[in-house]
Amino acid sequence: MSHINELQHTLKKRHITMIALGGVIGAGLFVGSGAIISTAGPAAILSYLIAGIIVTLVMFMLGEMAARNPDAGSFSVYASTYLGQWAGYTVGWLYWFKWMITIAIEALLLGSIIHDFLPFIPIWVGAFAMTVIVISSNVYSVRSFAEFEYWLSFAKVATIIIFLALGISILLGFQNNVHPTVLSDLTASGGFMPNGMSPVLAGVIVVIFSLGGSEIAAVASGESEDPRKNVIKAIRSVVVRVLVFYVGSVLILILCVPWTDKAALKSPYVSLFSMAGFPLAAIAIKIVLFISFMSVMNSGMYSASRMLFSLSRRGYAPALFSKTTSRGVPLSALALSLIVCSAVLVVHFLSGGDLFLTLAKSSGSFIIVVWLFIAFAHLSMRRGLGDVRRGERQFQAWFYPYSNWLAIAALVTVLLSQATNPASRFQFGFTILVFVVVIASYLVLRNRPLFGMSRVTAAGDPRRLNLD
Repeated sequence: MSHINELQHTLKKRHITMIALGGVIGAGLFVGSGAIISTAGPAAILSYLIAGIIVTLVMFMLGEMAARNPDAGSFSVYASTYLGQWAGYTVGWLYWFKWMITIAIEALLLGSIIHDFLPFIPIWVGAFAMTVIVISSNVYSVRSFAEFEYWLSFAKVATIIIFLALGISILLGFQNNVHPTVLSDLTASGGFMPNGMSPVLAGVIVVIFSLGGSEIAAVASGESEDPRKNVIKAIRSVVVRVLVFYVGSVLILILCVPWTDKAALKSPYVSLFSMAGFPLAAIAIKIVLFISFMSVMNSGMYSASRMLFSLSRRGYAPALFSKTTSRGVPLSALALSLIVCSAVLVVHFLSGGDLFLTLAKSSGSFIIVVWLFIAFAHLSMRRGLGDVRRGERQFQAWFYPYSNWLAIAALVTVLLSQATNPASRFQFGFTILVFVVVIASYLVLRNRPLFGMSRVTAAGDPRRLNLD
């Protein structure tokens, strides 16, 4: 094991591009969209538009900071630089914790799919086996992770493109088996927003959870051959990903599958393919879901390990986790992530899973907190720079500072809506509790030699942190 403690810049442009494209395509789109449509009605499209606008604005803020200083620690580094050490510590550990929960969820879902195809394999065996398999793609080198993720993302993107082509053919009248909904039908069963605004806002949280992989491209660009150029390309693709993949495909579902058809919306993509005459649609989509879960686990394990590596480099975690192999892999950080995810799975299977599944729904709230830190850090950075003229190659976030305050207001509104909704009040309380515990741990540990926060960055480094 090397003690140079450096990551390698070996990712190609195609890796970053496909990681960016596939990073947000997961079960939240293939399955979660049906649940949102069935509760919010045709107004579900608003959930996707609101979340899409928020993620686009926030990712452009992240992109501007990353273009100035590409780093595997990404928004945690920028929070430290522009808001103070407490912010970098807090957002970094919250993000790592969020991935521990999410990776365990994906492992459970993979175990369930394996059990469906091969009933003699228990769910717990499949879940642990997939966790080991996915982490193996991260252990050898960053290129092995990226190559694995490239083909997983390629399969997801291809599926969405095929679905969009099918949907367009239905809307144009080329599929005799499916008759699209006319616009007047969208308001026939209780109106465009039959259940009010509450399910629309609840849907925003689900969509934000689905879009929670958007920041992975900024993390991965820190290990690419041309970090600044690649992160700009990846962030700019956010608009395409959100408008085409999410808003476009959900709009097709709303126009082709009646929102009152609860049975069809349990697996909306399967239903639409089946109605169009594809008898093996259920099996095909289940395979795509399997690939999606693997992709999320793969990206999550990578992102979590790099965040832990960055936290350690800056004195926010024990120095052990900043050590890398000769190929630039933070093996100790990966090992801890594997141990924690495995422990979460053990707790789930021993306890029956009810409490764990409830806590798992808080993942979307953690992403909201992360995005709030990004918006505030960008606001602080731009204020420190003063008036900045747009250079020929300079990347800037849209509509500063109005976009910052709009995103902050929207994120806070969505987060607080959880507190007023009995179904999500527990998740809101759990998120606040974890947030307070992490900040308290910073106050306790910041002067301890184990972390040594006073040594994090040498003077003169452009990333030098604020010391409270």
